[in-house]
Amino acid sequence: MKLIEYKTITMVLFVLIVLTILGHIFQLKYMSDISWILILPILIYFYSKKNKHKNVFFTVFLIGFAISEFFKMWFFTSELFNHYISYIFIMTAYCSLITFFLKGMDAKRLIKKFKFHIFILITFNLYILYTLNQMILQDDSLEVFTFPFFLEVFYNLLILLILSKSLLYYLYTETKQALLLFLACVCIVFSEMIQVAYFFITEEIFLKIGYIVLMAIGFGFIYFYTLLEIKSKSLIKQ
Repeated sequence: MKLIEYKTITMVLFVLIVLTILGHIFQLKYMSDISWILILPILIYFYSKKNKHKNVFFTVFLIGFAISEFFKMWFFTSELFNHYISYIFIMTAYCSLITFFLKGMDAKRLIKKFKFHIFILITFNLYILYTLNQMILQDDSLEVFTFPFFLEVFYNLLILLILSKSLLYYLYTETKQALLLFLACVCIVFSEMIQVAYFFITEEIFLKIGYIVLMAIGFGFIYFYTLLEIKSKSLIKQ
């Protein structure tokens, strides 16, 4: 990969992120949607085409997330249909990312070395899961022990598992790549929490802006992770 190509991709991604954020601030939905949709395919291209040793689980995460965002923004049949299709792809993406973390760690060594950390994470996750479930129950149309309710609970569980597994993965490997992925997951998970508040408590515009800003920062970290992977293999040349 030539240096000029890398700089061009970096600049294009930066411009698209800025347009996405500005689109939400000034409520220019079409501009923000198009910009956000374009970011993910470019990131997938950058990772899959320029990295000869790409991980299939990480690739599925990127593709699944991109498809989910596409269905979330444009409705081809009905809003309800697109909502569930989007959920299927995003949960597939998150499951693939969790598998990516699990594949990079030895379970016995992990438990032996980080028993206390795992206990704290389980306690923290249970509390946050309870809080998130209380938030979604603010929606009067959502009934307990129904399919939509269990879907939301499972979704919340996945995002918490991503945060926990990414932290354990960083502690286990202690690499710069793992740190970037952990920071990315922190941003993505907190953006998802903000989105829960936006959907089920109040549709304040600052929550929507906070969601997209954190998500953009999160995928910025993912871009730097892919860049570090490529640089480590000396694939960027003058």
